[in-house]
Amino acid sequence: MSNTNNEDFFVDDVLSDMKNKKKKVDGKRKGNRTERNVVKVLNDRFGTGFSRSIGSGNRWSQTSHLPKHAQDVFSGDLVCPQNFSFCIESKGGYDDIDVHGFFNEGNSQIDEFIKQAELDSERCGRKPLLIWKKNRKPYLAFIKESDLPHKKFNYYMNYKNYIIVNLEELLKLEDGFFFIN
Repeated sequence: MSNTNNEDFFVDDVLSDMKNKKKKVDGKRKGNRTERNVVKVLNDRFGTGFSRSIGSGNRWSQTSHLPKHAQDVFSGDLVCPQNFSFCIESKGGYDDIDVHGFFNEGNSQIDEFIKQAELDSERCGRKPLLIWKKNRKPYLAFIKESDLPHKKFNYYMNYKNYIIVNLEELLKLEDGFFFIN
């Protein structure tokens, strides 16, 4: 006669583990989709002239050998009209970024996005503009305070030397703000 005890066996419920696992996010596809959506928003606002940069995200090493006028076109995540004042860095997702943390020690991820926008803008001689969208949230625009003289918004936030504002609100400014005369 065998002496079996329920404690001798452990059955793992593998099906419940599969139900609880989050799907892996494809960051490249999400970034591409965000860039396409930003292009659509800008083209709807200003007409045609905006598109995704070829090789966006890894293009600088590919374009550093190009002449200056070509580098100007391929700086940033988006190709902008020649007389557009801003170099655009586009980010989508990063839902783990907590805006509440901005008030304590800032946010290193946002700081990296800003740094990237500033480096690209220096290369092409345009002003930096970071556009970020979390899932199921509106687009936010990060723009230097010095690039917004006398522009007021009902709702905005200061972050270091940047103003964070809803992109829809920023895009309500007159065309002359966005283009070099």
